[in-house]
Amino acid sequence: MRVFIGNDIENVSRFNNLLINKPQLLKRIFFEQEYAYALKSKNPDQSFTGIWCAKEAVLKAFTPFIILEPRQIEIIKNPKGYPEAIIHHPEISSINYHLSISISHTREIATAIALLQII
Repeated sequence: MRVFIGNDIENVSRFNNLLINKPQLLKRIFFEQEYAYALKSKNPDQSFTGIWCAKEAVLKAFTPFIILEPRQIEIIKNPKGYPEAIIHHPEISSINYHLSISISHTREIATAIALLQII
């Protein structure tokens, strides 16, 4: 088994500005379910930032195997309440893996880490 880690950190203000000034851009870079989840949250700017960080962390963890784009990574909240990633890439089925994601944020900063285990 091989283990890889990806992480990302962003300022919440970046996504707050997009939410106010360019909401159509957010609709293009997030999946419909991600967008709806963030808008329904208490602090949409923090949610958008956290989801973005998770996408970037997953992208970085997978880099040795597949070059992904953020739009190929969908972050969902599973029934138990923790984040999971759905990878929309044709080569993903050729990789036997387990992926764990953690997202944290404050009013100013969001961060995420992805732990990828190649089995």
